[in-house]
Amino acid sequence: MLIREFEGGRCLLARLDHGAEIIGQITSLIRENYIRAGHLNVIGALDQAEIGYYDQLSHSYHGIQINEPVELASCSGNISLLAGQPYAHVHAVLSGMKGTVWAGHLTSGRIFAAELYVQELAGPDLIRSLDTVTGLNLWREE
Repeated sequence: MLIREFEGGRCLLARLDHGAEIIGQITSLIRENYIRAGHLNVIGALDQAEIGYYDQLSHSYHGIQINEPVELASCSGNISLLAGQPYAHVHAVLSGMKGTVWAGHLTSGRIFAAELYVQELAGPDLIRSLDTVTGLNLWREE
């Protein structure tokens, strides 16, 4: 188990741009503010989205394209460094017009309206690199 201790840093609130790609907007914000570790939450809605799930046997992501308006029923993630750059790892639960629910790794989405909260964590760098057991980029020891 890898455990790191952090202190609370800056808190940022942002209204994301209508029509923009959500992961791109989040990534731009954390990179422009050079947030190296943190937690994020998003509320709002998307015009369309893609959710990914990870196949543990093949070590590959598979996408589910959602081509209808969805509510961000829950959207959270964490921020760390990947290849030396701030990286947002985001999961979401999306609800559709007819009560359909999708959940998983939020790969992309076009913003209808969204508000982002970022809590920076101050402390040691939190670095992701390839874990050969899982095939995922996981936090590693320094």
